[in-house]
Formats: sequence, C-alpha cells, structure tokens
Amino acid sequence: MRGLQFSLLSMLFAAGFLYGDAKAPDVTLEGFSVGAIKLMCRERNGWKVDFHREADASGVEYAVVEMSRDEPDFPAAFNLSFNFAKRDTVAAWRPWSECSGFGMYWNPTSLPGAGNTDFRRWLPLYACYSSGGRNRMTFAASETSEPLQIKAGIREEDNRLYFSFHFYDSKVSAHTRLVAKLRIDPRDVFWSDAVSEAAEWMTDVSGRAPAAVPDSAFAPLYSTWYGFHQDVHQGEIERECEIASKMGMKTIIVDDGWQTDDTNRGYAYCGDWVESKNRFPDIKSHVAKVHSFGMKYMLWYSVPFVGEKSANYERFKGKYLYHNKTLHTYCLDPRFPDVREFLISTYERALREWDIDGVKLDFIDSIVVDGTDPAVAEKFAGRDLKSVTVATERLISDIYKRLSAIKPDVLVEFRQAYIGPSIRTAANMLRVGDCPADMQRNRRGIVNLRLTSGKTAVHSDMLEWHLTESPEAAAKNVLCVMFSTVQYSMKLAGLDRRHADMIAHWSRFGAEHCAALQRGRFRAYHPELAYPLIEGESAEERIFGVYAAETAVATGPLDKPVYVLNATDATSLLVELPARANVVSYDTFGVKVEERSYAAGCSRMKVLPAGYLVVRE
Repeated sequence: MRGLQFSLLSMLFAAGFLYGDAKAPDVTLEGFSVGAIKLMCRERNGWKVDFHREADASGVEYAVVEMSRDEPDFPAAFNLSFNFAKRDTVAAWRPWSECSGFGMYWNPTSLPGAGNTDFRRWLPLYACYSSGGRNRMTFAASETSEPLQIKAGIREEDNRLYFSFHFYDSKVSAHTRLVAKLRIDPRDVFWSDAVSEAAEWMTDVSGRAPAAVPDSAFAPLYSTWYGFHQDVHQGEIERECEIASKMGMKTIIVDDGWQTDDTNRGYAYCGDWVESKNRFPDIKSHVAKVHSFGMKYMLWYSVPFVGEKSANYERFKGKYLYHNKTLHTYCLDPRFPDVREFLISTYERALREWDIDGVKLDFIDSIVVDGTDPAVAEKFAGRDLKSVTVATERLISDIYKRLSAIKPDVLVEFRQAYIGPSIRTAANMLRVGDCPADMQRNRRGIVNLRLTSGKTAVHSDMLEWHLTESPEAAAKNVLCVMFSTVQYSMKLAGLDRRHADMIAHWSRFGAEHCAALQRGRFRAYHPELAYPLIEGESAEERIFGVYAAETAVATGPLDKPVYVLNATDATSLLVELPARANVVSYDTFGVKVEERSYAAGCSRMKVLPAGYLVVRE
C-alpha cells in the first residue's frame, strides 16, 4: 500500500499537481511522431498543470497543457520543446517569412527565434516540407490571442531540427482555466493542404466565428492611395470612379487625405475624422454620385492615431499609450471605454450620415504598449480593462457588430500582419501588406493569406505600374494577383486605351471565374521558389497561374475545363495532358489567337506573354 501511495505521489509530482509555488521539474512525454516532447513550466504560481497527448483518426497529434487555479491570475509561462531528424525536408514555411530556410542552432544554450505572434501579428504556424511539396511536419498552436514565441533551428552536429514553442511569457490577461494545444501534423499530404487545415483548426479551436463575407468583397476595386496619396478631391475621385466602373471595378477606397488639407504625409492631422470642406465640400452627395456608377464606397481610418495637430489631441490627453514623434501622432489606449465609443461612433456616423459602405481600418498592429505601460502608475484609473490585447479585441469586435447592425453587408478591410482568428471576426477583407509595384512580393503575400484566411476575402496590395509599360508587361502585375481580389491604385484617366482594355478584360475574367480563382480549393507549389505555380479549383473548372517560364503544368483529369494563365515573358508553356485535348490560346485582351489539338503527354504549347490557354477534352 505504501508503495502504491509513493507511486501515485510520484505521478502527481511529475504531472505538476503538487508543486504549487515551488519550482516544478520538467515533464517529458514520449510517443509523439517527433519523439519526446518536454514541458518546462518552472514557476507555476499556484496553477495546477496537466500535460498529455491526444490524437485524432487522421493521424494528427496534440500536445495538450491544461492549467487551472481557484482565483484568476496570469497564466504560468511554459514552453514545449522537441527535436527530430531532418529527413526529406527541404525547407520551412511561416506566414510572415520571405525566407524558406531554417535558422542555425549554433548557440548550444539558445535556440534562434523563428517568429513572434499574437492576435495582431500573424499566426503560430510552422511547416516543414519536402522537395516534392509533401508535408513532413506542420505545427500550429491553439493560442492565437496572447503572445507566443516560436524558436527553431537546425543543429549541424546531428542534422536534427530543434523546436520550442513558448506560451504566456508575457502577462496579458488573467484566467482560472486554460487549455493550450500544440497541433502536430506528420501526414504525407500536400504541404499547402496541411497548412490550410492547420489554420482552420486554429480558427475552430479559438471558438471565434469569422465575419460574414458579402459577394462584393470579391469584386475588383479601386484605391486612391498610390495614385493620389493625400491629394484627393471630390470631383477628381468621381471622374476616376466613372472610368473605374467601366473597367469592372465595383468599390472605391478613399484613403488618407479626405480628412485633411495637409499633404506632408505622416498622421499629424488624423483623429478628428471630419471631412475636409476644401476637398470634399459635400461628401454625402459625393458618395451618392459614386453609388450612381454602381460602385460601393469605403473610407480609410488610422484607428488609434490622434495627431499632434488634431483638435481631439487635447480631448484625449492622458488616454494615450505612447507618442510616435516620427509619425507626429499619439496612439489611443482602447482600455478607456470612452475611447472605444469615440472610435465606433465615428464609423457609425459615416455609415449613417454619408451612406458609405465600409471602412479600411489601419494600424491595428500599432496598438501596443511601447515601453512602460502608463496605466500601471495610474493604477488603471478610468480603464475598464487591464489588458491592451483584450481591449483591442473588444474594440474591433464591437466595431464590426455595430457597423453590421447598420449595414449587414458592410465591408471591413484589415491588412497583414493582423490576420488571425480574432481579426477575422471583425474583417471580411484581408489585404497584403504594402509592397508598391512589387508583383512578386504581392503574389507571395496573397498565397500566404489564402492559406491562412479560410473563406475571408483576400485582397492584393494595390497595383500600379509605369504608364510607358506595354499592356502585356502591365498585365503581369494583374496575373500575379489573380487568385485574390485585385485592387488597383493608379490614376485611371491617364491610362493608355490598351491598358484600360486589358484591365477590363481581366476584371471580366476574374468575375466569371471567381469561384475557382478566389473561393474554391487553393494550392500553391514550391514556396522555396516563390510559388512559380498556383492552382485554384471549383466544381466547374481548374485554373493554373504560371509565374516561371519553364514550370510544367500537369492539368489533372480533363473532367472540367482547365485554364493556364501565362504570367511570364515566354511564348510557350510546358503542359502535361492525360489524354488528347483541344487547346485554345488567347492574348491578354481575351482575343482568340490559335486553336489546335494536342496529344496526351507533355507538350510545349504556344501562348503569348500575359495570355492564357483553355484546355478541354
């Protein structure tokens, strides 16, 4: 009996239940596909901690940490670490990285950082894949709100990959119970399928329902930012919208400048959100005029910024998180209920009084404590919430609830890097981060968003190109972002007629094939080569985008039409057919160029640069 008691006590100590405030030892669990996983949770501060393994029928595993205590407190910090042999693994993918390599584990006492996430920044997701595009290991954490750090690197001494996922190192919000999971996917499936499933799992386990996405979120739109910057004026915008509507654009976003006469960039005049009477003498009739062209109207807001020269600066003095001297603005603290109410009612007024259709909400990722939290010295006076993260989540959630109560199909745009489950509850348009005139970065950003955003509409960063470009060269900018909602941002009145015709054609093409391009099954190939091939598929058709000239396209079964978009300068593409097929080639204006039959097997098919092929059995 004493032996049984000793064994039970040993198990309880190993599980961490009896340590209380003492330093608890590490706990190691065997049996995972990555081998043993070690839990390090030294300072438990009264938390009872259970660590166990779960698995589902598909072969996905979960390292589960459950914590509980009687009184609410900040979670006990812990990390999960493990390592495994680097077998048939060519590279790694993360939502935030332009690099597909692994960090080097040179310092034996410290793994290199591989990314920091919270609800404003990216997702805790890391995938390892083979040269054939097969998943080797994909990791995802259930904690998508509070800060989480991933450390990862390859150790040259043993050619093994080492990982450590760090939970709750930052003290954000108090709890009495938490369940944190690390999802481990070792299945031999296509790499981007593994990533998409992991991202959807994070959304499901968060318990947060994404915002409704109206059809208008998938229609091409026009943004004023790159073309006009802050120099926007009512009459010129109306003339641009009339042109844009004829090119197939269905929405306009009027960016920074509508609320100020200043054109010096920066945000010194943000925060009042009253239209400039010099630029927009009658904004309500202006919005109505744009509506008459069949377009929706959205306005830009830099959510937390109150500029140094704004009238509201004095009103909110003492309610700022920090002062950004470079941008000439202060950042509001959303923990004050009147701050949240001011922001929400500002957007409500624009919907009700001006009849706008949506908002572009910028700089959510700037709502942070920069240095010392001013609330601590003030003992949180006037604030109804102690956590900036919790308050920001409350703010964006309430914005969407109240705006959608006015207009159920309201459009709300956020941009990278705020993209996770909490963000998707309040936004139905997620845009690639600013990358002006960089079509390659735009495409990579689109793919990363498509893989992590479920059914939320993914938007390109705004397109611009030099007016002296050929239509075919300009069209490559469009084709690079065809698997997203295309945003344009150049002065349309100055476009060459052939550029306008090209935009109009691809707008029609995008609308006709939206189900495959934006809303169907999505796959991306070879992230280590910057996605030279992208595939979208609906029940009716399959569409490939080719972004490197010698990339071969295997059409798959010809049970539906197959489209192959040539986003290169090549005059032919390698296409593999399972059977003889009829192939029609078109130029970038949608004009038929050639029709011929090709035998089964791999053929070099003629197609003009920025043109496309249609393959039918």
